[in-house]
Amino acid sequence: MSPRAIDANILLRFVTADHPQMSPRCRDLLERVQSGEETVLLPEAALCDVVWTLRSFYDWPAERVGPFVGSLLALDGLRMSRKELLWEALTLFVDERIDFSDALIAAETAAHGVTEIYSYDRDFDRVEGLTRIEP
Repeated sequence: MSPRAIDANILLRFVTADHPQMSPRCRDLLERVQSGEETVLLPEAALCDVVWTLRSFYDWPAERVGPFVGSLLALDGLRMSRKELLWEALTLFVDERIDFSDALIAAETAAHGVTEIYSYDRDFDRVEGLTRIEP
């Protein structure tokens, strides 16, 4: 079977178990992905959507979101184009308590050897090795 992509709503139904029909099917799918029986591609945008929804709609703290996202990244059958970069972003998200999208920006910036960023977002002030500059 060819790999398929997976969207945020599947992961959200799995983790929240909030739908009597959909949630069990999502759990079954994730079990197949965990075992490597099925391979899925998780686009970065979908992962960002999962984190944002859990934080804003479900009011999950970073300490709860972090382990869930880590468990996703560790699934045998989960593919991402830049998984190492996402691990770095996850660490920044949990340790520095910054928005996940900002953590991903900071991780990508560091991966390119860039040490300064134009931004008004003060989250970047908490990222070691990155200097925020206002234009």
